[in-house]
Amino acid sequence: MLDRATITVAISLCPEEAVCYLARVYTTLVIFNPPEFLKTSIESRVLIHSLGFPDHPDSAHTCRQLMDEFGFDTETFPACAIQGLATIASIFPCDRNNLAVDFELDRHLDIAPTSLIDIQSRVQDQGQEAWLVQLKDTYFLQEPIYDVLPPRDIATGDVWLPQNTSHVEDFQNAISRDILRSKV
Repeated sequence: MLDRATITVAISLCPEEAVCYLARVYTTLVIFNPPEFLKTSIESRVLIHSLGFPDHPDSAHTCRQLMDEFGFDTETFPACAIQGLATIASIFPCDRNNLAVDFELDRHLDIAPTSLIDIQSRVQDQGQEAWLVQLKDTYFLQEPIYDVLPPRDIATGDVWLPQNTSHVEDFQNAISRDILRSKV
């Protein structure tokens, strides 16, 4: 079981998307320009990390409503914390330039709506490579691993490796909880 920890990465998501992926509302992440090792990481674990709560009043209200639906608030689902884990079921390129095709993908792959807009703009306008990562076996940690600050300039949907000793410890702590849970 420990071999799954060798390629563990974190993905930072806005709180409402982190909740929805962990609750299996969405199952397919969109990742842009993933590192090469991630493209072959099927069956590896991904730590789901939450970013800060939105500042814009409309976005903050929507986020609070969604969090309430799942029984979370800023104390039970804190910002900058590892909230849960998932297993990569598959990963494949998505070179879509047609928005209608993207919406068809959405119906079949459970992609967050904001990710579809992101696919369209980043693939067409910025020439970025979009990959779809299907998740399985997602679950919330019983207690988040608090105060895990991601590397600078990490936005929602960005994948990252541990950057320092404290990150390594946080990642190992999350994986050991995963290993303990799977034996029960």
